[in-house]
Order: sequence, then C-alpha cells, then structure tokens
Amino acid sequence: MFKGTVTFMAKIKGNGLKFPLVEFNPKEPGVDKVEIEGPNGDEIHTTVHLASVRSDEEGRALATRVNTAALNRISFYHNIAVENARSTGDQFSPLKPQPGVFIVAPAMYSFASGEASLVIGIPADQLKAELEPPYLPGEEKYGLFRSARQSMAPVEEFMHLYNILLMIFDDSQADVDAFIMNEDLAVPQTPKPPQENKKRRKKKAIMETIYTRLRNEFAHKRVGVNLDNTKSDMAIRLGGLIGLTKRAIEMHP
Repeated sequence: MFKGTVTFMAKIKGNGLKFPLVEFNPKEPGVDKVEIEGPNGDEIHTTVHLASVRSDEEGRALATRVNTAALNRISFYHNIAVENARSTGDQFSPLKPQPGVFIVAPAMYSFASGEASLVIGIPADQLKAELEPPYLPGEEKYGLFRSARQSMAPVEEFMHLYNILLMIFDDSQADVDAFIMNEDLAVPQTPKPPQENKKRRKKKAIMETIYTRLRNEFAHKRVGVNLDNTKSDMAIRLGGLIGLTKRAIEMHP
C-alpha cells in the first residue's frame, strides 16, 4: 500500500475566480485531504493527499476523480469555464517502507499562462462548504454543465446547454418550454412555422419560447431565417439559458 500526493493545475477561461488556499475532506476512501487554491483568478491549483492506495496508478486515478468533482462544483456554483486539469506532479511512498529500499516516482509538469477578463473573489469558508458535502442534488450533471461552459463560441455553448435541458426532460421540447415558462413568466414566445404545425397535424399553432426557437432555427431548415441573426440572438440569450440550465439541474437530480 502507498501514500502520496498528486498535484493539478486547471486554467480558467473567460471570467476568473480568485480564492485563498482551502483545505477540505471529500470523504472519499483512500483520500486524506484536498488543498485547492485560486491564487490569481486565472488558474486553480489542487493537491490531493492520498492516505492509502494500492499503487501509484490507482492513486493518480483516484486523485483525478476527486479533483474533477471539485472543479465541476466550482464551475457550476460560480458559473465559470474551467478547462480540463493537467497533472503537474506526483509523489508516492510505501506505507511501510522496507529498510534500504527507495522508491522514486516520476513526476509530470506542465505550465500555462493567460489573462481573465473579470476576476471574482470568494471567501475560503464559502468554498469549503461547497466542496465538502459528499453529494449534491443533480451533481452527476455538473460535468455536463462544465463541458458546455468550455465551449469555444456562444452558439456551441447555447446548443450544448439546450441539449442538457432535453436530456433532463426526456427529449421533449414541450416539457423544456413548460419548464422555461414556469421559471420565466416574461419569456418571449412565438408560434412555430405553419409547415411544422402541419407536419404534426395540429390545427392550432404551437408556441415556442425564444430559446427553443433559436435552437430550432439553427438545427433545422426554416424558411426566411437569417442564421447570422440567429447566432447573434443566441449570444444575447446565452446568460438566460445558463441560469435556466442550472436551475433545471438543481430541480431534477
């Protein structure tokens, strides 16, 4: 059996997040504690302290899982885009070392730099309270949300977020829109194009929210649609869709 530490660094893209060194217990078998810090607002540094693992490979895998869960929570709760973490080093030693036997574990290092456009600070006790609970409602979808926030452009992120809503509501746009209208009573609505109503043999026009309309304009062929306008409107409405997706994840664990 081995003990050891594995360190990580993850870049923050776009708006940044700064926080002091926080120590928390993820209550994961084999893990002693985790130290995490956002020193400058554009990076998150993590050290996972392992108490007992069968091998260094198992230790790295366990540390990666624990760190990923922490980054997913940070991304979800503070609405920031956190890139995939890179291992910056590890060190392992036997729990019961044999006299005269020395084990040196290889280490990996990677460095990156960048600037965040806006840095928000959060206190250590708040972050500790967010990271320490063993389970949070809807947490299995936090990774999907973080992946959407990593998107390269607003259109990609919009479509990714809307897809999460479809996953939550069993691929039903009607249920997605019902949820959106319940959460935002003032959300703009427009009728679906006549040809789509006809395909579904509906006599009465079906209304759709602005989010569903933009999603469908981009995903399907619609007469008279200017995709440049659609993309521009997606960027404008992205903030609202982010909030709605977070709310849906919390309400439908």
